[in-house]
Amino acid sequence: PPDDPSERNIRRVINQPDGMDLPRLNGDFHTVCVRTCDGYFFPMSNAASYGDFERDQKNCESSCPGTEMQVFYTRDMDGDAGAMTSSVTGRPYSELPTAYLYKQTNMARPPACGCNAQAQNFEIIAGNPPNPEQSEPEAASAPFAPLPAAKPDPGADPETLANAEGGLDRDAIKRLAEKPATSP
Repeated sequence: PPDDPSERNIRRVINQPDGMDLPRLNGDFHTVCVRTCDGYFFPMSNAASYGDFERDQKNCESSCPGTEMQVFYTRDMDGDAGAMTSSVTGRPYSELPTAYLYKQTNMARPPACGCNAQAQNFEIIAGNPPNPEQSEPEAASAPFAPLPAAKPDPGADPETLANAEGGLDRDAIKRLAEKPATSP
């Protein structure tokens, strides 16, 4: 629908006020996922249309949970990365306050900046003692190891094996063959 707010936003971002020539834009964009905390980016789609921006934004966010991510797009990946445009704000990458920050070796990356950085816990690797609030697993909760079952005789025929599994053996066959005692 022409009054769909997300479509209006996409038209605004790609500078198409009336949106009349949007269909010819299908597949003309390269989308890039940008971590806004340090400007690090990586490719998402090589032939995206404006309708793919929302999908790419969701994929971008899921690739780095816990960190703000934005999709930027460009028509030519060989050009200047600073000319990429944000699908959210419509501003070029070069105007992002953290653009290219990841390339600066003398700048420390913010602690919460990284893919799932807040969920990482490297205390054990670092040699720090374990957290006393975490309890050790109880011995009773150890996994149960099943005992192996006896293997059937490979020379036995399938009917004999089925009879044995069902509890039918020679004694049971003899009992079934006996005639029940009848009363006079």
